Amino acid sequence: RIEGQKTIMIEMLHQLGWEIPDWVVVPGGNLGNSSAFGKAFDELKKIGFIDRVPKIAVIQAQGSNPFYRCFTEKKTLEPMHADTRATAIKIGNPVSWEKALFAVTSTGGVVEEVTEEEIAIAKSKLGADGVGSEPASATTVAGCRKLVARGVIKPSEKVICVLTGHVLK
Repeated sequence: RIEGQKTIMIEMLHQLGWEIPDWVVVPGGNLGNSSAFGKAFDELKKIGFIDRVPKIAVIQAQGSNPFYRCFTEKKTLEPMHADTRATAIKIGNPVSWEKALFAVTSTGGVVEEVTEEEIAIAKSKLGADGVGSEPASATTVAGCRKLVARGVIKPSEKVICVLTGHVLK
């Protein structure tokens, strides 16, 4: 699975003409995607394909946010009972949290949480633009909007929001 996720980031960079985005925003459930993305960027930089790595932002639903709490409270991950409509990321004890923590911190990224309402608004906005997104994927857009509003992501920065599932999922 990690090799497949790394391939996705390589393909993304290829499609961007190897122009590195400032941020890659990804939903956070079991944290395998963010871990693999971080590994892909690290390897690409080490072999000279890219000269810098994008910051990784992991977005979790507020009712399923053990990684967010771990990151913001600067402590080890404490499992929780997950409760969110974003079922694809409804994981209270993510397996890959340590690797994801390394990916986020080594890229200078962040972890954010979004409410059910923020997820629903983002899903609606995506739908209005013709993109069928399931709730877990809409967390990336909700989180990106929140990070821009807080000044973490600058309006001038290039951002890739990864939607991991479609409306039929």
